[in-house]
Parts: sequence; structure tokens; C-alpha cells
Amino acid sequence: MNDTDRLPRTTDPALRLALELDDGRRCSLPHCRSLTIGSDPGCDLVLADRFVSSAHAQVRFDGQGGYRIEDLRSTNGLRVDGVPVQGAQLEPGMHLELGQARLAVVRIDKSEEEARARRLRGDASFCRSPHRLMGRSAVMSGLRDQLEKLAGLALPVLIRGETGTGKELAARTLHEFGPRPEAPFVALNCGAIPPALFESELFGHRRGAFTGAHRDHAGAFARAGRGTVFLDEVAELPLEAQAKLLRVLETRLVSPVGGDREFAIECRVLAATHRDLGAMVTSGQFREDLFHRLGVVEIELPALRRRRSDIPGLLEHFANQAAAELEREVVMSKAAVSAATQHPWPGNVRALRNAVLRAAALSEGPITAAGLLPVARPQARPDTIAVPRGTYADMNAALLRHVVAEEGSIRKAAQVLDVPRSTLGAWMQRM
Repeated sequence: MNDTDRLPRTTDPALRLALELDDGRRCSLPHCRSLTIGSDPGCDLVLADRFVSSAHAQVRFDGQGGYRIEDLRSTNGLRVDGVPVQGAQLEPGMHLELGQARLAVVRIDKSEEEARARRLRGDASFCRSPHRLMGRSAVMSGLRDQLEKLAGLALPVLIRGETGTGKELAARTLHEFGPRPEAPFVALNCGAIPPALFESELFGHRRGAFTGAHRDHAGAFARAGRGTVFLDEVAELPLEAQAKLLRVLETRLVSPVGGDREFAIECRVLAATHRDLGAMVTSGQFREDLFHRLGVVEIELPALRRRRSDIPGLLEHFANQAAAELEREVVMSKAAVSAATQHPWPGNVRALRNAVLRAAALSEGPITAAGLLPVARPQARPDTIAVPRGTYADMNAALLRHVVAEEGSIRKAAQVLDVPRSTLGAWMQRM
């Protein structure tokens, strides 16, 4: 008898289970797809533990009312109730060990599963690390309150915010905690699609519809099914594509390029942009009717400089991710934390995360402030010089003084002006 045979088998087809971490976070186990656990940010459940492999284990619903966990050839293996196993059927009350991370298998009922959409307050409510918006500041608490109210609704939401603030994470949160979290989440970056392919990417195409269409292609709305379509950087859509998108949103019908039939869509539409759509409407760059259709509800993500109190917690989180990826300890010095808290971070959370990963990879000891903060690039000199208005002599004198001050010496200024040094010196003496 092997280790798997010793463990009891689940037979209740209505049984719903969740994995509970030591900090109280829960991740419910889906019926319709597998769930991957590991240290890689792309996993469904991310464990920031340097002893956890990038893809450590996988849980799947076996179709007979039970959940099964399988080790994915991890470095440090899988233990169930202290027993090393390759795979096991999960039961409520079991305890799993992956590296040094410990998870409990708990049972959830239908009412608790429905309440999941209403439990967005606090970091402990977000079970998937790459999909959660972290922070305990007042502005982030307010954002989570908004997400809590919107997650269970089918209304379109327009997410606004600077680059790197986490607009896709907010969209994924609305999807994950919405009424159909197991349905597909299809993200489309409108700024990265060639204009000639917008219609195909959004609505799909039939074979032979245009040169290069060698087979049918399902567009974003078809792939999403009853899930969510997320249109990132929606402001980049050309006007022609905006008109066609508006018709789809109004009729809830899609016709693939080259097709002769329309198909009903059931997905929810979320959109995001870092640009001022109101100003674009005024300038004629964005359709006003589409703007109002997409922005039935609007939320704005705060820039990192507006929530500096969240930076130490974010640094710790990203340092743990870096430690898991590099498989060694990553320590952040107090000076680095203090400097990061004062830094403006124009790239917001994304820039902060990249800075931590870069510093962790290059540092042999604790990360210092100099190692963490991005190196300031020297600003290029402007091609034009502002000269105060006046007489010709005054303007000429101001111009010469500016060039000499900028170059630092009469010799270098003479080289820039392409005149002999003695000539420039004589001009300066006469001023």
C-alpha cells in the first residue's frame, strides 16, 4: 500500500475546499480548472518561501467530487500531515507542507463562498498574491471599499491611474471576487495591437477573411465566454474600432471579421487607461458615447507617492518574492527603506518592484539605499536658450553670459560658439 492509498477519499460531490495560510488568507479550490502553487508570480497561489519551487504542486478537481494534490517534481517535496507524498486526495483538516510553508485544508459552504466577494477589506482577504492590491493606508482602504461594492455587479468599470499603479491587478480583483471567478479573464493591451488587427483581436475572424487568415480565430469576447474582457490602455483604440466596440457593448452581439452571423456575448467589460479620456473626448480623439458606456462606474488608483506609508510593506513583500526567486535571503537595510519612502517613484509600484528585484540580484549583502534607488540620468541640455527681451546689446550679452555659465569657461564657450577665445574674451570685457 502506497502513501496515497493510506489517505481517505472524498466522496461528497458538493464539497468545496480551500487552502488556508498561516496568516489567515484563504484560496478556494476551483471545480473547473487546476490550481498551481509555487513561488513564481505566475502561479495561482504564490508562496514567498525560498524553499518553495517555482511550480511546486498542483491541485485539481478529479470530477468525482474530490480534490487531489500532486507534487510537480519540486526540490523539497510535498508533505501531507507530515508524510512525504507524491500525490494525495485532500480532506478537511489535513495540513500540507511545501518547503517551509504550511497550509491547512478547510471546508467552505455555499454561503461562505458567496460571501467571498464581500471580503475585500484588509490584505488577508486577497488569496492570490499577484492579483491583490496591497497596502494599509487610508487611500487603499477606500479603494478596497470601492472594489467590494463593485465586484458582485455586472456593470462596466473604467479604471484610471498612472502607469504602474496596478490597473490590471484591480481588474483581476474585480473578476476574482465577482460572481464568476472561475470563468476566463481575457486581457487585451490596446496599445500593443497594430491598427489593422484591432477588429480581429476584439471580435475574431473567419478563415480567409483577409490575407494571412489561414484559420478561424476567436476574438477576446468569444474567449472570455461568461467571464471578463479587460481592455487595457483603451484610449489607444482608433476611432473606427471605437465605433465597432460601442455597437458591441450596446447590442451585446459580435460578428467576426468575414463572418455572416452574430453571436451573443455574456462577458463583463472592464477598461483602463492612464490618459485623460475627458480631454480626449473634447479634442475629438475619443468617442463621447463610448466614454460614457465604458465609464458607467469609474475608479482611480492612487499613485505610490500618495500612499508612502505602504512602501515599507511593499518592500518586504517584494524582498520575499526576490528571496524565493533567487533562493537566498534578501535583506533590506533601514537606510534603503527610509530612502525609498522619500523617493517619488514616477513608475509607481511596478518601478518599486523592479528596483527591489534588480537590487536583490546585484547585492551580496543587505540592500543599501544606493543599490535600491534608480540612478538619476543626467538631463539633456535643451536645444534652445531663453533670452530676456530687451535691446540688441542686452540680449546679445545675456546670450553670451548664458553660454559661458553653461560651459563653465570662456575657452569651452568659444569652442561651442566657434569663435576664437580672445574674441569671446574681448566681447565679455565690453559688456
